[in-house]
Amino acid sequence: MTNALTDIEVLARLVAVDSTSRRPTAPIYDAIEEYLDDPRIRRERFAAGAEHENLLISIGPECRAGEGLLLCGHVDTVPADEPEWTLDPLQLDVREDRLVARGACDMKGFVALAMNLLRERAAQPLDQPLQLLLTCNEEIGTLGAAAFARAWPKDRALPRRTLVGEPTSMRVVRGHKGHLSIRVSVLGVAAHSGFPHKGVNSIERAAQIVQALAVLRASMTRVRTPESALFPEVPFPVLTTAKIAGGSAINVIPERCEIDVGVRLLPGMSSEACMASLQSAVAAVVPDGAATVTVMNETPPFATPADRPLHRELCALMGQSEEFGVGFGTDAGRLATLGLDCIVWGPGDISNAHKADEWMPISEFARAAEVLRALAR
Repeated sequence: MTNALTDIEVLARLVAVDSTSRRPTAPIYDAIEEYLDDPRIRRERFAAGAEHENLLISIGPECRAGEGLLLCGHVDTVPADEPEWTLDPLQLDVREDRLVARGACDMKGFVALAMNLLRERAAQPLDQPLQLLLTCNEEIGTLGAAAFARAWPKDRALPRRTLVGEPTSMRVVRGHKGHLSIRVSVLGVAAHSGFPHKGVNSIERAAQIVQALAVLRASMTRVRTPESALFPEVPFPVLTTAKIAGGSAINVIPERCEIDVGVRLLPGMSSEACMASLQSAVAAVVPDGAATVTVMNETPPFATPADRPLHRELCALMGQSEEFGVGFGTDAGRLATLGLDCIVWGPGDISNAHKADEWMPISEFARAAEVLRALAR
């Protein structure tokens, strides 16, 4: 077993590995397993697509009936292509009050803390399991967690107390909105633009659909569910027409146009019902067969009841009396489908992620290590 490193040193090793989404996961998992190479630490890799895997790390006894604690973090990051970086994004910069690097906040900081926690606790007797699930391709649609949830054997238990360590500025979050990625493919009839009567303009049809979606979006602002209170700033589902692509040349009546739509659903809302409403809105403005509506990806919403043990424990540790939700999706939405009581909590501010000079406050990094040790006890 390699020598123990400080939490900051482990983080430095993690950020030095370029694990941008869609890159192979082997390099970062090899580095992690090398550091956790101990017969008391069990490690299992699970396929999640070509050159991608999830990694489950376990110590203590096997989980029999949902007992113990499961920590979860994703190892992929968004690209570090922003020109405003003032340093090498793959080299951790320790400044007076912050840790700066790609992934320092989202979310290799939490992963580093969890790794050292398992390494430390492996040397101590445990009467319940402590596990760390590391996932891939979270940043492009929680794809790794989706693969894990699909493949996990139904007769094999996981700890119900599940902590997803996304950066929440140490606020305990018991729910988040989901995200439906939808594509509307619109057909027309190609023709030379000099003879427009011989063609049908797919972009003009798409424009009608966009207007219909705007009406649907406005109607959705009146929707509420029992969990709307978790999202006081935006307590309703959100529909966004995010991208339009169509046409091939200035002198051709466009035959095809595609509209990409994102919908952020509240916990308790049905994606099937949402799709039915969207398909109805599309069908009302274009002829039958002129448009198809397809779900490209879905990160489910989730909301764990406030009285669940992990929510109570973490709120007590943080001195928190309020209940919070967040508007962005996480692996918790996928893992909740396995019957796990997921809570999202971690050091760092999500507004500092996904941009140049991404950073994590050193004070939160240190405090989070203490909280994780308390949970593990």
